Amino acid sequence: MFTGSPIFVRMRTMGQHATHGGSWLLLAPGLVLTLMAIAILIWPELLAYMVATVLLFAGVSLTLWGWGLRQAQRRRSDVHTVYYQ
Repeated sequence: MFTGSPIFVRMRTMGQHATHGGSWLLLAPGLVLTLMAIAILIWPELLAYMVATVLLFAGVSLTLWGWGLRQAQRRRSDVHTVYYQ
């Protein structure tokens, strides 16, 4: 019914192109997560290091973000605008 429509032809060709290399986009992270799970089972202290790394990264990121916002507010308040009436 819709096989002659250019929209459906385009969508069909896009789907065919996505399947050629798309399996690695799921396979590689799955293998990495599986290997990490096995490593945590073998070395349970590895989980503590991974959690500590995530918390450290989040803390440093939030600190730098807040510092950047504070610097932007200071720069904005230092600008003195003169209004002529």
